[in-house]
Amino acid sequence: MGANAVRTQARGWTRVGQAPQSAPRKRSVTFQGQVLIVENLRERSQPVRDMLAQERFEVGVVEDARDAVELLSQGFAAGQGTVPELIICNVRMLGEAGLEALAQLSASHPEVSILLISAFTSPKQRARLERIPGAYILDQFFALEDVRSAALELAASRRSSL
Repeated sequence: MGANAVRTQARGWTRVGQAPQSAPRKRSVTFQGQVLIVENLRERSQPVRDMLAQERFEVGVVEDARDAVELLSQGFAAGQGTVPELIICNVRMLGEAGLEALAQLSASHPEVSILLISAFTSPKQRARLERIPGAYILDQFFALEDVRSAALELAASRRSSL
């Protein structure tokens, strides 16, 4: 991982990204790079990170749901780090608070491309995801190549619209 990206470490968190109420915040989360991956399972984030690094993107990963929500809702708004060109998010990891933060970020930074991925979506959740401005959604049955293609397409559309 490049020097511009920060990888956060899960500290006693459950698989769904819920933190114990007593978990202290040690630091604020920052990110600088082109692509931010929000995924709590390293076996899912690592192949995407490696694939995008081969495409010459600077990639960072946030593995912790609370850190992701903090970064999306407060960090970028406060100028802590550069807002990435592309954010790839595991929908289930983010939860409702994370999706709301992502929607607000998208509204204030429409130039940021957002790729939402989820292996399990319901019609209600799909409708919620579609309300995030400019989000591209991959749900149910998708392959790593689908993520790569979508990421390259979103990055190319961002560059051509600048």
